[in-house]
Amino acid sequence: MPKKLILISDLHIGGEPDIEDFQCGAEFGAFVDHLLNTSFQFDLELIINGDFFDLWKCYDQKDEKINYIIAMHQNLFDKLKEFGNKNKITVIPGNHDHELVYNKKLQDDLKKYNINVDPNQFFKRELSKKNKKFIIIGEHGNQVEPASSFTDFYLPTESSLSYHVTTQFVYRLMRLGTKKKKPHWMHEVDNVDTDLIPYWLLSKYFYNEIGPILKSILVPMLILFSLAIPYFIFDIVTDFYQPRFLMPVINFLDTNLIMKGIIFILYFDMVVVILLLFASLLRKDFNKRLRGYGVQSLSDILLSKQRSYKEKARDVINGLNPFNTKADLYITGHTHCAVLHKEDNMFLADTGSWKQLTKRVPAYFRFPPIFYPFYLLSYVEVYEQPENITVELRAWPKPFTSRLTILEKIFIKRKKNVPEPILADTLIKTYSC
Repeated sequence: MPKKLILISDLHIGGEPDIEDFQCGAEFGAFVDHLLNTSFQFDLELIINGDFFDLWKCYDQKDEKINYIIAMHQNLFDKLKEFGNKNKITVIPGNHDHELVYNKKLQDDLKKYNINVDPNQFFKRELSKKNKKFIIIGEHGNQVEPASSFTDFYLPTESSLSYHVTTQFVYRLMRLGTKKKKPHWMHEVDNVDTDLIPYWLLSKYFYNEIGPILKSILVPMLILFSLAIPYFIFDIVTDFYQPRFLMPVINFLDTNLIMKGIIFILYFDMVVVILLLFASLLRKDFNKRLRGYGVQSLSDILLSKQRSYKEKARDVINGLNPFNTKADLYITGHTHCAVLHKEDNMFLADTGSWKQLTKRVPAYFRFPPIFYPFYLLSYVEVYEQPENITVELRAWPKPFTSRLTILEKIFIKRKKNVPEPILADTLIKTYSC
């Protein structure tokens, strides 16, 4: 019977009631049912490549964290147990469930549901096409990113910088509010890249929390912002040159009270434009000085992450791995960005996430960018065929309607910027080799 690997990651199941945000239980249950119905065709293994659980959020449960999570999602784990009766389920520890590396109690609790923990950073699998082996080596991927890495992956006392930032800052934001008033949008902070949280907070404040009086001033100001410089040039030119055909327009602008109010806003915008121009020059010079001292900007950090994963993929595929063997595919999770990429003879895959994601979408009229929530429940399939090995990146359906304010709905730049909901099991990309 041909082999088939199903690889997913970053479900982040679990947490105390005030910060538990796993919203894909029904979809994951349907996904397991689908695997059960098709498993007779293959020798099947489901590999959950890190952050299956969010044990960081289970701060009161100690060694009962797994039993606590299972009780909260009992139906889902019953399905996994049924699937594990005939097929193999392997969990690779990630940074959010790093305790699985060393906590035997948590491992034993999962075994009761036919879920086996591989307490190693890397895993290796082999598939065959004709007489040639196809080697897959993977890891969760947090060790590639300095802020999420552990000095010693196997040491119980180890923690990462992202652990302290997330538990002391991000999860505290999620708990912000009182019983009478709690911002509905604050729960989404856990789905935003840490580097983007300041921009996200500004956006959410503007669209959700800013008072009506201030909003009624800011909205027309931002709408007219792009007209400030053209009007300023027009005003200066007409001070020296007033052709006859423009006189009705000039008289109308000088006498109409509404237009006078608009002109006042345009001049106010012009002052803001000048200040922003100087601020932009200062920022560019400041970033230039920082780069001179080796300090990266936000764009540099995002680009360096991409480069780091590609460099790590090349190293692993070329034999710099615990197995001392060359690989055909290097697969990670952690980034929550679904990827299947081929470069030369190198295959690189990222299993993506089963958490809510956010996309930074531009808005019209210089409004703050909108952080658009969406789901892309992605997974990777690698399976044997008679003549080749096929690698697929797929997405499982989840209907979802984003909760946007009126202003966000009006001013969001849609078209290609807004992700469409996945409504059926969808093939995103495929390679055969």
